[in-house]
Amino acid sequence: MSRVSVRLFGGAAEAFGEAEAEVDGVTTLTGLADALGEADGRLREILEQCSFFVDGEHRKNLDATLPEECRVDVLPPFAGG
Repeated sequence: MSRVSVRLFGGAAEAFGEAEAEVDGVTTLTGLADALGEADGRLREILEQCSFFVDGEHRKNLDATLPEECRVDVLPPFAGG
């Protein structure tokens, strides 16, 4: 089973309550966002607006398969940019 290391920044980290997490059993960014946001509606709303970087590469296709043992950075939109 694949494990994804997640780093959350800004409002995403604040809503999640931590800046880092390990998530098992997800294969797409959509699945990751669902797993992270399942218990908190505010976090789910933030994640819908976030940018996702997989092993340093920006990913726009949230349904693409994640590589095994990858790191995902979750960045919310920033004011002014």
